[in-house]
Amino acid sequence: MTKFRVLGAACAGMALVLNLALENILLSAKERLVLIPGFLDFAPTWNWGVSFSLFSQGENSGRYVLIAILCAIVIVVGTLAWRAGNSLTAMGYGLVVGGALSNLLDRGRYGAVFDYLFLHLGREPLFVFNFPDAVITAGVALLIADSLRAEKAGSAPSTG
Repeated sequence: MTKFRVLGAACAGMALVLNLALENILLSAKERLVLIPGFLDFAPTWNWGVSFSLFSQGENSGRYVLIAILCAIVIVVGTLAWRAGNSLTAMGYGLVVGGALSNLLDRGRYGAVFDYLFLHLGREPLFVFNFPDAVITAGVALLIADSLRAEKAGSAPSTG
């Protein structure tokens, strides 16, 4: 069990440190850049809400409520990571925690989350996201893979 805890914590820490380094570089960039023509651009923006800018708040009280809710979610997911019983589960929850902590740190420091990757299909916009969002998505994908693997083997996913 201890090795899974270390693995989950390492994934969370790696996501957090990589995001801090990446943001340190990208926060000074001001102009939009095409990364993959017709698909992905660098387009720095601030997200004052949560996913897809839902629940945007303009006042500090709203910001603090959102931070409190996100802290509670990180604690719950962190507890699940602590109880992980296999590598996929530990890595999945660890990545979710690391990505969530990265976005939470932005919200605490800046009042908003720094998003910079603009995904689109030609001229049709899809959404703007950041590295922590991608890390959270990868973590969820690992948790789904673990769940499917456990289902195929005829047992429940191992969370401890």
